[in-house]
Amino acid sequence: MICPSCSAPVPARGVVCAYCGTRLDVDLQGWSHLQPRGLSDRLSCPDGHGPLESLELPVGDGAAAGGDGAAIQLGRCSSCLGLFLPIGALERLLDQAVAPVWSVDHQLLSTLTETPRAECAPVRYRPCPSCGELMNRSLHGKRSGVVVDRCRDHGLWLDAGELRQLLEWARAGGALLDQERREQEALEQQQRTQAEHEQLAGLHAEPLEPDLDLLTLLTRLARQLL
Repeated sequence: MICPSCSAPVPARGVVCAYCGTRLDVDLQGWSHLQPRGLSDRLSCPDGHGPLESLELPVGDGAAAGGDGAAIQLGRCSSCLGLFLPIGALERLLDQAVAPVWSVDHQLLSTLTETPRAECAPVRYRPCPSCGELMNRSLHGKRSGVVVDRCRDHGLWLDAGELRQLLEWARAGGALLDQERREQEALEQQQRTQAEHEQLAGLHAEPLEPDLDLLTLLTRLARQLL
């Protein structure tokens, strides 16, 4: 990879030129249908760089036909190259850009986790670019190595390089691995719920002895619940 500003070589997973300090726009490379729509009057960079640039990305049939029926509205900071995606947009982008994956490349997933594209920065909570409320931080998917800032009402913020890392994660089978994890957690929750129902049913079905005092009854119930 070559820096577009000074033509110096940049490591394959680099996002900042070590010679001139230029940030590399690696996240939206290859999105040929991306259409700029000017500065947004309602979205601001959570790091204080001012209004975000509005971008429109047709996906699915809208992209193939050149239309905007399925377009995703993105916000990008021209200074830090961070991206703000509305609710559900990240999943649509990953589905659009990544072909179906049937196996998991565990070695590549380990590499992605150990060498993240985004720069390491101190942990801090950022305001939502839309409403200004502090966003929550959460790991997106299992072994992605990407911690996103998420507003439950408006969307999520990705630092420069994190969208590209999530695309690589999905191609390595990370989304498949995450789906398996969610299915396993749902199965375990179902089993716990069923066991609790069976336990309660057994308590109600147990006949009471006529001369059983209250303390003894409570003791037996406590033992069955433990």
